[in-house]
Amino acid sequence: MKRAGGWMEGHGTGVRARLYTVYKGQRTDITRWKDATPVTAGMTKFSNVGWNLKGRSFRDGTWLCIQFNKTDGTPCARIHR
Repeated sequence: MKRAGGWMEGHGTGVRARLYTVYKGQRTDITRWKDATPVTAGMTKFSNVGWNLKGRSFRDGTWLCIQFNKTDGTPCARIHR
């Protein structure tokens, strides 16, 4: 995997995010907290964050998740090999 990222609606100050994985019920943080960049596209405002994972690989069935400090939701994607 080369890159991963996400966005959150709104421009709140202090918006930060981090990535973590879940494999067989075990959570592992893979990045530290990173400040999100405020972006405006027309009338839409959101906070964007991305990471260069430098070819990092994950096992089949691993869930890659993003956590924002300003929201309760943690969207995830399942890795398929």
